[in-house]
Amino acid sequence: MTSIRIWDPSDGAALPELPPASIAVLAVGIAELLQQAADLPQPGSVFIYDHQCVSMQFAPEQASMRAITRWALRFGSVVTSNPHQGKNGPETWCQTDFDYFGIAATAYAHIPAEPAST
Repeated sequence: MTSIRIWDPSDGAALPELPPASIAVLAVGIAELLQQAADLPQPGSVFIYDHQCVSMQFAPEQASMRAITRWALRFGSVVTSNPHQGKNGPETWCQTDFDYFGIAATAYAHIPAEPAST
């Protein structure tokens, strides 16, 4: 006879570890994420990593604080930004990190600094 044991937090046993999702499962997850965000600015590049995370980079022509902020608001996250020196001069690295059904997701952009006005 086979018995099924239901996990009970009061017995002190830890939850069993789930096996990592395959790249195919992550690809389906990111496709669903992009579908849910179809009305938001879309990334120019999507990267899927085998350690359960994805990142989305916004193309220079779409890169804006507003685009990243809209993603953060949709998925319940915060926006961080850091100025740094890029290949073509000063820029701001802007990103938001959030969880999408167990997948760690990052949306980011490199925003070129505006020239100083005289």
